[in-house]
Amino acid sequence: MENLRIGNSLCAVFCICALFLSGCRPGADTSLVELPEAAHAAMYDTSSVSFVDFSDYGELRYLPIGLFDADSTSMTLLETFMSMDCFDNITGARRSDGIVDFAGEHFQYYTAVSDEECFQSTLFLMQNRYWNSFRKERSKIVVADGFFTAEHGLEDMAALSQHNEAGVKVITSIEAGVREMFDRLATDNISTFTVACLCDSSENARPAYSEVIKKIAAEQDNPRTISIISGKNSLEGLERLIGRLHDINSKSPLKVILMDGADEEFIASCNYLLDRYRDKFENGTYPYKSILADRIIFINPALCAAIECYEELRSSKNLALRAERQKVSYFYGF
Repeated sequence: MENLRIGNSLCAVFCICALFLSGCRPGADTSLVELPEAAHAAMYDTSSVSFVDFSDYGELRYLPIGLFDADSTSMTLLETFMSMDCFDNITGARRSDGIVDFAGEHFQYYTAVSDEECFQSTLFLMQNRYWNSFRKERSKIVVADGFFTAEHGLEDMAALSQHNEAGVKVITSIEAGVREMFDRLATDNISTFTVACLCDSSENARPAYSEVIKKIAAEQDNPRTISIISGKNSLEGLERLIGRLHDINSKSPLKVILMDGADEEFIASCNYLLDRYRDKFENGTYPYKSILADRIIFINPALCAAIECYEELRSSKNLALRAERQKVSYFYGF
């Protein structure tokens, strides 16, 4: 027991020395929380180009909302934020009131280069400079759309969100969508199922969703067996996906479809297509009924992220509530 106390004391000394020798601000990390290297540099290493001075961040409420999309051809996330009406703006109740939820908010929209740049894009929206050439505002919260993995900075983003002293949160649509999926399955007794991700441009979709589903399932102690498949975000893409499940004689029925921007018209078209397959009768059987769940859940991850953002800003009293129109500042990655 004594040896353990001595070892812990030496460890604490080395940690404190490391903070000073790396150019970190004294006293900035009094809890000595173990952080990923990139997140630690961003918060505490004043010599790093990634450094963000959170102690000088200022009041959050009237700062813009920072958004970035790792798909340079898509503006789905920004469009979702600017048009969302899921809440009563007076009471905060979950119902439409005919007024956009982020009315009067300012946005900083950054088109990232790729999924691999997710942590750098997050830092850019938190910093007060643009390519070291002119000043810009910081973001009071950052919301990111893309297929992010730990390898590409997802854990750095989470650490930054949890531990920065200014209270600037980071929300990702992939995690928000998966949390919504588990919430909606809470009363469903299905134990084995397939999740389909409909998207166009990212090769990271399947591994990213696999990683995030495993992470959140572990956090929630959720024992379900989940398979993941991806395809193009169109009716033709869904049809090909169903064909693949049929060809491999899948024992894991399709239960969840994740797709940014899925609206009621598209969902209705998908359900019509799914019903056609369920009703197909071939060789004395209904071959598609076993691979398609009776009730398939559709989830729009971008909308889930916008909802989480609204709830976070409302609970922290950081909604701007300006009596003016929304404003967007655009920034582009190179």
